[in-house]
Amino acid sequence: MAKKLVLNISRKKREVDEERIEQTWKNIDQGLDNIQFKSAERKVIPFDSSSTLRDFERRAGRDYNRSMQFYRLVGILAVAFTLSFLVNFFFPQPAPKMVEIPVVYEEHQAPPGVKSNLTLQDGSKVILNSGSTLRYAKNFEPHQRVLELQGEAFFEVAEDENRPFKVRTGPVTTTALGTSFNIKAFENESMDIALLTGLVAVDFDLTPSQNVRLEKGEGLHINLDRDRVKKVAFDVQKVMAWTKKTIVFDHTSMPEIKRVLENWYGVTITFSNLPKKELELSGKFTDQTIKNVLEGLSYSARFDFTIENDEVTLLFK
Repeated sequence: MAKKLVLNISRKKREVDEERIEQTWKNIDQGLDNIQFKSAERKVIPFDSSSTLRDFERRAGRDYNRSMQFYRLVGILAVAFTLSFLVNFFFPQPAPKMVEIPVVYEEHQAPPGVKSNLTLQDGSKVILNSGSTLRYAKNFEPHQRVLELQGEAFFEVAEDENRPFKVRTGPVTTTALGTSFNIKAFENESMDIALLTGLVAVDFDLTPSQNVRLEKGEGLHINLDRDRVKKVAFDVQKVMAWTKKTIVFDHTSMPEIKRVLENWYGVTITFSNLPKKELELSGKFTDQTIKNVLEGLSYSARFDFTIENDEVTLLFK
């Protein structure tokens, strides 16, 4: 009963006379002395009220210490976070460098005397004329297919609406989705684009910039030296003759004939006593030797020629 009484004592403080407190403790002690033990085996642990109170005080102290440890930990974390923020604010770490993956290019060259047939990664087909070079990023970019051409090539483009097919020849870019066209863009010569099927857009990085759309059967004749662009009709047989082992000259100048024959046969041609006036020749030769071609041209151009290994000399009369 005394234990229950102590444990249920209200935590509220009341004013109690010292004399009354002393008398209460005496009554408790007398009650404990009068307890009779009914059995020797039964254990009775005397209850000390003062020890109970001290135990309560110890528990309260432990709770207080736990609270203090919790708040101390929170304070340490707050200080650490603040210091970290200030260090990063006043002494920012350099941003990690982005490592650029180098672009791998593929390049195809058709040396003089050789024509190359290519099938690209996207399924497009290309015939590369002699003395021409084609360069592009391996497997193309995710959003476009860009090729750089020097010389002449015929393209049969595989359709892919998400990746336009672009051929760059200097300041001129020809764009197609699914079509076939021929581009001739040799150095120091005018440029020709002939569209056989489909639709293309041709952009010119000139001053001012221009844009021309071609439909099937239309072509462009471009003089980059004079910034002149002219839409023309073309003869399909003439444009595609080079893909069928046929050389076609149609009022062609001697410098261009020289370039065609050097690329076609892998020789070096030298002019001697070339007339100052513009000389243009015409002729068609299918699967002929260079000797036969020169003989055919010499009748109208009036020149003699010599062939020694890969060296050819034209002597004009």
